[in-house]
Amino acid sequence: MSWEANRWTAKTPAELYHTLGPHGVDELVREFLTTCWRELPAEGRSLALAIKCARAVFDRNMAVWAKIKKPSPEHFFADLQPHKTDHLMRQAMVTCWMMMPRTGGREVKDVRQIVGDIFNRNLAAWQEDEATFTGKKRKSAARKPPAKSTKAAKLKKPPKRKRAR
Repeated sequence: MSWEANRWTAKTPAELYHTLGPHGVDELVREFLTTCWRELPAEGRSLALAIKCARAVFDRNMAVWAKIKKPSPEHFFADLQPHKTDHLMRQAMVTCWMMMPRTGGREVKDVRQIVGDIFNRNLAAWQEDEATFTGKKRKSAARKPPAKSTKAAKLKKPPKRKRAR
């Protein structure tokens, strides 16, 4: 482990939050997306192609983390591709893990959910910005529909009934 990595892992989640701020993970996701954009060939570079590239890297790294049963640094960096985009994506995921409170039981699925929400939020912002700067209509292809959970179904309020007069 490098001295820099050791320096960060020695900090508590509260210290990391204080140092990196609430936008720490978001900043890494944005850097990942920026790198996806800039690594595309200048000719033919488009938002659709950048989103496709970003989604492929995101999905590849999420698949590795979906297999983690017992979290450890070895598992966090398993099957890491030698590309800058993969390194930035994985760094965002590890930073998210490290910033999560240790009490109450952190879970890898929570990191996947948090980073996924930040990723999708940034892709939606990209589409909105493209519409602003190019005059094109915004497409909603970047956002995946949220997974349906039983908790969400239970929390749904029943429809209001009309009152009898």
